[in-house]
Amino acid sequence: MSETLPSPLPPRRRKLPGSALGLTLAALLTLGLAAGAWYLFHGGRSSDPAPGRRDLPEDPRLVYAGPFRNITRDVKYVGSASCAVTGCHDSKVASYSRHPMGRSLFAVAEVDPVPPEDRAHNNPFNALDSQFRVERDGDTVRHRRAAFDEGGRPVYDVSLDAAYAIGSGTHGHSYLAIREGGDVFQTPISWYAQKHTWDLSPGFREAPSKEWLTAGRPVKPDCLFCHANRAEPQGGTVNRYREPVFDGLAIGCERCHGPGEKHVAARRNKEPVEGGADYTIVHPGRLDPPLREAVCEQCHLAGEVRVLRRGRGVYDFRPGLPLEEFLTVFVRASEGGRDNKAVNHVEQMHVSRCFRDSAGDNKLGCVSCHDPHVHVVEPAERVRHYRDSCLACHQEHGCRLPREERLKTTPEDSCIDCHMPRHSLGNVPHTAATDHRIVRFRHGEGPRREPLPAGPGLPVTPFHQPPGVGLGPEAERDLAIALLGPLSETGKVAPLSYSARALRLLEPAVSRDPEDWEAQEAKANAFWAQGRRGEALAVLQTVLARAPRREAALTRAGTLARDLNQRPSAIDYWRRAVEVNPWVAGYRAFLCELLAGEGAWEELRPHCEAWLRLDPASIDARQTWVKYLLRTGRKGEARSEFERVRALRPPNLSRLQAWFDEESK
Repeated sequence: MSETLPSPLPPRRRKLPGSALGLTLAALLTLGLAAGAWYLFHGGRSSDPAPGRRDLPEDPRLVYAGPFRNITRDVKYVGSASCAVTGCHDSKVASYSRHPMGRSLFAVAEVDPVPPEDRAHNNPFNALDSQFRVERDGDTVRHRRAAFDEGGRPVYDVSLDAAYAIGSGTHGHSYLAIREGGDVFQTPISWYAQKHTWDLSPGFREAPSKEWLTAGRPVKPDCLFCHANRAEPQGGTVNRYREPVFDGLAIGCERCHGPGEKHVAARRNKEPVEGGADYTIVHPGRLDPPLREAVCEQCHLAGEVRVLRRGRGVYDFRPGLPLEEFLTVFVRASEGGRDNKAVNHVEQMHVSRCFRDSAGDNKLGCVSCHDPHVHVVEPAERVRHYRDSCLACHQEHGCRLPREERLKTTPEDSCIDCHMPRHSLGNVPHTAATDHRIVRFRHGEGPRREPLPAGPGLPVTPFHQPPGVGLGPEAERDLAIALLGPLSETGKVAPLSYSARALRLLEPAVSRDPEDWEAQEAKANAFWAQGRRGEALAVLQTVLARAPRREAALTRAGTLARDLNQRPSAIDYWRRAVEVNPWVAGYRAFLCELLAGEGAWEELRPHCEAWLRLDPASIDARQTWVKYLLRTGRKGEARSEFERVRALRPPNLSRLQAWFDEESK
């Protein structure tokens, strides 16, 4: 959708007349916290100005001493098409193109078959007082949201152009809209293949910001990392990428094999392969098990929080190196219970007895059962394929349950139907996944599920941390960020004990590297959680003095300055936030509240208009527009606008009516 929103930026030192406006923005305060956290906990490497030499951790790509020649960072990515051009891997390229990873992202014009767009498949559907509809016009797919008055007339009817589909279609598709400037948003509508239905996208029904239902959800770099081949985030922003946004679409060969420049050149020049192993490219099968698993863990070890190591970028990891040298994955530190997260199979597998007791060439791993080059196992082959995988280790020590008993449960004598049952995903509707703990049975008893390991009295723990080994300084810095991350992303305040622990860990981190903006922002967040707002704002001011366009710092500083009644500073921060990202309705909301409080109606006007275009369902936006119309003497237009508020039937309509009656006297 290439729409341009007005973003006027008058001189920032302008003094505004004072007045007050009692406008409630509790939901948008949540948005401000959550939006700030998106980049802090999942963003890309900062490209903000940072003069002077920083003492960063040693880059693993520069000190690698193994046999593979494509680990170093100077080797270039050449794209999956180059693998087919050489003529060496035609069959694998063709097979991989049908694999879910090979279909992780594509232009909607290329969707084949197109998901049906009729009432039998829940299109349109009603949710959260709105109607949602999917429409196709040639190669354009629009996701619409509308609301209607009692007479069936539309109060608003807005749309997003869905440019790309993410997901292979095995579970379904979600969709991306690209705004002008390279800002990427997920649309509110998804296709769920298992139930053959359209519905709200995962997380939208409980979204911390209701504007997602119209304007879309900002898509963070770590999300695109696991769904797209390559996308370069613009440093310091939440969801903006350098255009063109995608360098290749679906996950490509080089994600698992590393950059292919040397390999393609060697094969085109027909260079001899000495010793039977071609080390111009990483072959994951030749890696030690932990490094082999790291290739899959790039995406399939989601954890609760993933924190980039200091000085690392989203795409810095190279197959053949330890993942934990590029990012620290923090998992939930609690016992028992089934984890229903969408991407959790690695954690489950690691607690299984099969994984713990296997070793050497038979060490259980992802590729023991899954060939990353081959399309999903067809239903007719499913039982045999996975039974063969199990019998690779269990040929001599097979199932203790007699075959006659097994057949009563599964007539096909399927290993995985008993030991890896499917369960619904509570946080992804209409979808089921397989339990990878490989549950065991005792005769006459139900399944015995291995418990998830207990943590050290904290909500998260590093997945790759060896037991009994203390955290080093860099891991402590990551833990501090992680302690605030799961809570801050939802707009909740971290418990005092977590924030105090985080602050103790962050002090040495920022002393070592004052330009570690992520740690500085986490420090501000810890102060904020403790109610020390002035100190939190001072930290953010330090960040913004050197990195003036960091979106997370601007939104937090704007909210803190507002809370501290530093209104001119707050207005300045929110103006700058709007300039950095004009597509987030919540930023306009904060700015409009402050401008209204100062009586700056002419500056407010274009921002409120933009807010309404981005989120026409917002009662706060419409109330602000009504107040603008009243204050500028346009009572007739104000009455018409308030009729739209009435048509949306907000739960507090009687209070709003009383407010309007009083204001319009």
